[in-house]
Amino acid sequence: MRYPPEIIGRVREATDIVAVISEHVRLKKAGRAMKGICPFHQEKTPSFHVNPDRQIFKCFGCGAGGDVFRFLMDAEKMTFPEATQLLAGKTGIPLPRAGWAPAEEQSVFPVLEWAAGFYRGEL
Repeated sequence: MRYPPEIIGRVREATDIVAVISEHVRLKKAGRAMKGICPFHQEKTPSFHVNPDRQIFKCFGCGAGGDVFRFLMDAEKMTFPEATQLLAGKTGIPLPRAGWAPAEEQSVFPVLEWAAGFYRGEL
């Protein structure tokens, strides 16, 4: 199921990435960020960083990185809609039912525009 970019943005903003990742990784304060042992590869020293201000994570050992949706998709082997439903449930944001938008709104272009803006901001 596809969700409107506005709903996805609301879920992302309402979610505390540190709290979600802390369910899987023991994080310690490191300046303005948090760091811990990466759950995606074997390591002895922490190279996994979480930036609560930008709501992103990055492992400088294996290269994994992204937002809270990507973390859940990688850590719990979820699809994007499953991760969205889980986070929306935790934050109390209602999700629209199937068939939420007319056919012209179900094109891939709004999602691609959002992705382009997100990655432009990251770079």
